[in-house]
Amino acid sequence: MARQHELHPAFSKASFQQAYKNFAVEEFKRFFSLGRTILESVLPEEERVGERLFSHILLRLIFENFFWLIYIFDGPDEALWLKRFNEYLDGFKGQYYKLYDEAALPHKSDLEAPDPTWRKLRARDVKSALTAVKNIYGVPLDFLYFTYRITSFDKHGKTMKTLYNSAFNKDGNFPVMKVTEAVNLVANSYIAIWQQINR
Repeated sequence: MARQHELHPAFSKASFQQAYKNFAVEEFKRFFSLGRTILESVLPEEERVGERLFSHILLRLIFENFFWLIYIFDGPDEALWLKRFNEYLDGFKGQYYKLYDEAALPHKSDLEAPDPTWRKLRARDVKSALTAVKNIYGVPLDFLYFTYRITSFDKHGKTMKTLYNSAFNKDGNFPVMKVTEAVNLVANSYIAIWQQINR
């Protein structure tokens, strides 16, 4: 992550008037911490023991907002950035409403009450967001969705060998991600987004 180390001081103190740009900067910071942890601490240990312990789980924490950022900042149109950020924000509002609506939620009085209109708000799903974004050859990026699904299995503890062996009655395993390449792909994409919002 050499180039990313050079970039980090530039965005670490960045602040914009537009919420969608500040959202991107916050995600850059989050990714920088997670990506560095994966490459410097997690992967060396996994390679030593020959098991995927945490790297896929941490990648899953990276992928969702990564897919949303490449969707939001797809192209130079700032009006589109705002529109798509508001789609993501609707998802936040809907999820916050569900959280606040939990009967057993403690210290509810300490939380901000959501607007009742948030109850039905939803963001588009990750796959449809990827389908809306195309690469330079005009191919939709929904082919990346498999990485989200694989790492979701890891996140929820569904890639344990006992589960696979019991379901299929034979030894097997799930696909293994090329973790370093994935982290570097996200990093390079974030550099491009950072340059775009600072143009």
